[in-house]
Amino acid sequence: NVFTFIRIVDLGSFTKAAQELGYSQSTVTFQIKQLESELGIPLFDRIGKKISLTPLGEEFLCFAIDLMKTTSKIKSIGSQIGMNKAKLRIGIIESLFMGRLAELIPEYFRLTPSTQIETKTSDSVKLYQMLRSNELDIIYVLDRKIHQKECIRAFASPVKIVFVASSQHPITKVKNINISDLVKQPLILTERDSIYRKELEEILALSDIELTPFLEVDNTSIIMKLIKKGLGISFLPEYIVQEDVKKNKLAILPVDGCDITLYSQVFYNKNKWVSPQMKLFVNLLANQT
Repeated sequence: NVFTFIRIVDLGSFTKAAQELGYSQSTVTFQIKQLESELGIPLFDRIGKKISLTPLGEEFLCFAIDLMKTTSKIKSIGSQIGMNKAKLRIGIIESLFMGRLAELIPEYFRLTPSTQIETKTSDSVKLYQMLRSNELDIIYVLDRKIHQKECIRAFASPVKIVFVASSQHPITKVKNINISDLVKQPLILTERDSIYRKELEEILALSDIELTPFLEVDNTSIIMKLIKKGLGISFLPEYIVQEDVKKNKLAILPVDGCDITLYSQVFYNKNKWVSPQMKLFVNLLANQT
């Protein structure tokens, strides 16, 4: 109704405004009467075939023009993803940061250079808590594919968890390795709260096998350095080791009785508005995997 009012003033005619807007003249007349009723003031003097603004109409015109300018600015907020300053708060487990996010960030900034990214690395339990309390916009975790209360899963991709050792390690010459024999080797594992460490311990518990690593490290990159030096065997997501396997620095071990697949997953709070920055992040991950 406000836009119709402005066009009538600009064109000096109800008829011309109706033609330009594609309305019938009766529709335009109804819109103005409705606007006058809502405001409680007359906007036009109608004398014969001529119309002119009332003094209150002239005063309202200034507000109407400002209102249309403000409306236009509001509509543009979400339409230009790379032109608006925005912040994306991402929670992520350390291995996914190293194995997936680090490769994705350059392309993300190329597409939306004005976006500011804040990352928080932690275990999945803590990240879910932070998402539910709106401390994060989106989380990227490795977990079983299960329902998470108050969370929407935007993306999921299967990830194999594998035993890995230096390509020069003597155990790489064994074709089929029994899990009970493997755990007798020096193991360098993540801490107990790691999801894939938990999965491994559950499988071993079914066979009454105790897991006693000689070294526990909470940093995946350190584990990678140690096993490449031949100091032990580790159990890691395949996406972490695949590049070094291709370069023949590491080897994935064929272990019987230990087939574990988890899912890299992106979640956001079900009550969260999904911003263009969040949508772009999910789309890039989907294309990456």
